[in-house]
Amino acid sequence: MNPATRDYGRRWFAVALALLLSTAPVSAASPEDTLAATERAFAEGVEARGDSDRARPAFARAASGYDELWARGYRTTDLALNRSRAHRLAGNLPRCIAALHDGLAVARFARELRVELEDARSRVLYPSEGELALQGRPRPVRTVSTRLSHADAWVAAGFAWLLACGGVVRFVMTRNALWLAFVALWVAALGALGALWVEDSRQRARDESLPLLVVTDEVYLRRGNATEYPTRIEPALPKGAEVRELTRRGGWVQVQLPGGVVGWLPESATIPCGG
Repeated sequence: MNPATRDYGRRWFAVALALLLSTAPVSAASPEDTLAATERAFAEGVEARGDSDRARPAFARAASGYDELWARGYRTTDLALNRSRAHRLAGNLPRCIAALHDGLAVARFARELRVELEDARSRVLYPSEGELALQGRPRPVRTVSTRLSHADAWVAAGFAWLLACGGVVRFVMTRNALWLAFVALWVAALGALGALWVEDSRQRARDESLPLLVVTDEVYLRRGNATEYPTRIEPALPKGAEVRELTRRGGWVQVQLPGGVVGWLPESATIPCGG
């Protein structure tokens, strides 16, 4: 290609690029600007906390800003906490619970997120008795992985292994059978920790194979995917109830309650979480 042709092509590329930029929408605010505006809205809500009519809209704006940052990939434990608290203070408990699950999907071992989730769940208005009270309320997870992170588990396993190795060395030196019992104790502890962790991982894989949804409106669980079908369970599911998705059809989603009951809900009455 000769220089004249190359220059001609460059000029046309520059003209095309200028036309494209002139018709493109204005770019979104930078993350720093979004965060600053979000924090101002949150501070405004805190300042007006004695007046809910003023505070809730401010917290709602803050929640929207945190949602935007989360969607743009700024996913940290602190942002998840601020996001959930803003939704809760704005009066949106379902979004608060969903935000906490989103945070735990990123930081599984974050204790502060788990504490906030249990507190938010306690605010969901389940009935005190009846089938819904038994079937709908989430069951707290109390497994080894909720108490130990991967790093903690490796430290514990390493400690047990060192003690077992030390016991072997002492047995070789002293020929005292008590040291063999000491070694067996710590080997058994190491094996138990490994078995618990493997079983916990399998249980989580089974649970998390189904997408998690949060109910946003008081809605009845029905036997089919239309309002003409009878209710599967009564009373209506409360806002903030957590269910697992099985399938979708015709604007409805088939879900499973924590207790195992299966039924149908309108898609518009749920939001996905944990992503």
